[in-house]
Amino acid sequence: MIAVMIVWSTFYPIIKYIVGDMDPLILSFYRYFLGFIPLTPFFIKELNNRSAVPSAKEVVSISLLGILGVTLFSVGLFYGIKLSTAANGALLTNTQPIFTAILGPFLISEVFSGKKIVGIVIGITGVALVVTGGNFSTLDFSADAVFGNFLLIGASVSLSIYSMLIKKYAVKFGSLIPTWISMVSGSIFIFIINAVRGQTLGQIIQLPVLSILMILYLGIIGTSLTYLAFNRALVNMPVTAATSYKMLIPVSGMILAVLFLGERPGIPTIGGVFVVIVSVFIILKRPRNEASSKRIPTLR
Repeated sequence: MIAVMIVWSTFYPIIKYIVGDMDPLILSFYRYFLGFIPLTPFFIKELNNRSAVPSAKEVVSISLLGILGVTLFSVGLFYGIKLSTAANGALLTNTQPIFTAILGPFLISEVFSGKKIVGIVIGITGVALVVTGGNFSTLDFSADAVFGNFLLIGASVSLSIYSMLIKKYAVKFGSLIPTWISMVSGSIFIFIINAVRGQTLGQIIQLPVLSILMILYLGIIGTSLTYLAFNRALVNMPVTAATSYKMLIPVSGMILAVLFLGERPGIPTIGGVFVVIVSVFIILKRPRNEASSKRIPTLR
């Protein structure tokens, strides 16, 4: 599980490195296109092994959710990292538990609790520290870095909503089937957007060999293999324990950004990272006498 988290944390410096030479949404398309292809045999096997398969109406609904979980998430993630930093990307796109706690009561009838409210307040404080860099009074909302931070928050919100809405399909059909469908549909939506914008997929052949290898890594290893590994790990450990490992991503992502990109996050940003981690821990932690609810792993 730790290996999966480390792989996911490498996304952010890699994306920051590649978007200097490639349009962010072209990179996003390749990431998911290369991601769903290796998952296809497992998807077909899962369909054959299940007595219940999605109806045409359910396929359409899941496909539309791909706009949230893949397309909008990609816009926020890839453009956000381009304008901001890899370290901020590693933190702000992994704040989903905070936004799930905020939006859950409205979307899936989850109940607010005192513990969740405390976690939300702490989490918002940490996010504010990262977004502003501690400069609350002189914050320039037109600055690229600040706008990029808000795009990263938007990516987290879209993925939170997607995860809540996709859950009923994941419970009914297993996590792989709706994830694969939304990944394919999201890739198609990204392709259409790129076509309308006049961006061509041929950009990849103009990249250095190292960048091409990084793209293959993002799609095949970072998306397909880690998804399968994460699901397998859930079989052998409590779901809340597996989910808590995700708190490693902001820390390791920041360390990698410093080592490989030379980023130098300030003290407010570093403090914000640990404040958010504390808030996520508070939100996810369940009382010992409370049964752990089944949390469905989805896209990230």
